[in-house]
Amino acid sequence: MPIFIEDFGVGIKGEDKRRIFEKGFTGANGRKAMEATGVGLYLAYKLAKKLGHKIEVESEFGKGTKVSVWIQNYEV
Repeated sequence: MPIFIEDFGVGIKGEDKRRIFEKGFTGANGRKAMEATGVGLYLAYKLAKKLGHKIEVESEFGKGTKVSVWIQNYEV
């Protein structure tokens, strides 16, 4: 079962979706607002991968973004 993180912000433009996990990539929204660092999703992806988890992002520009983290092999 995944963990979901969802917002109802501006979303991610279609042409930016393929690069969102690249280090330093801020996309059109980040360049316009000058507030993004381009490391948040990069670090989330790297950490998830290192732990053996899967991370997916769904986004619709103008409506928001939903991040799913699929936890693998986790025991309490």
